[in-house]
Amino acid sequence: MNSELTELINIKRNDATKEDDAALIEELKNARLILPIEITSDIELDNAEEGDIIELDEGFRFKPIKIVDDNGRVFIPLYSDDSQVHGHTSAINIYAKDLARMIDDNPENIFGVVLNPFSKFNVELPMDTFLKIFEDEN
Repeated sequence: MNSELTELINIKRNDATKEDDAALIEELKNARLILPIEITSDIELDNAEEGDIIELDEGFRFKPIKIVDDNGRVFIPLYSDDSQVHGHTSAINIYAKDLARMIDDNPENIFGVVLNPFSKFNVELPMDTFLKIFEDEN
């Protein structure tokens, strides 16, 4: 899904050049990522199968799953592709810029976002840094 972004994430931070970091930010600007969610709509999904069409009377409501690091900081996890997602979870594909817009409209006590949090190499971005990436696009 995001092969260039995944390659840039997998560069050891100590080995990454300024050009690598700039390329990572540029890829992130247009990236379509996987966001694990908790569905808050009142819909029955227990018997749903892939390909089923589900009609919603009152819209689709969800909230992002959050993870907490060893220091108690809260992050929104994002994944560059299916191979990075661990465990069974509900998820949506979302453009990073749309997530930034949602967060900016509904700020919470979230430290930041983390790309591919359970991989050998991941990228943590404090929330203010993540939102600044998209300032010109909002």
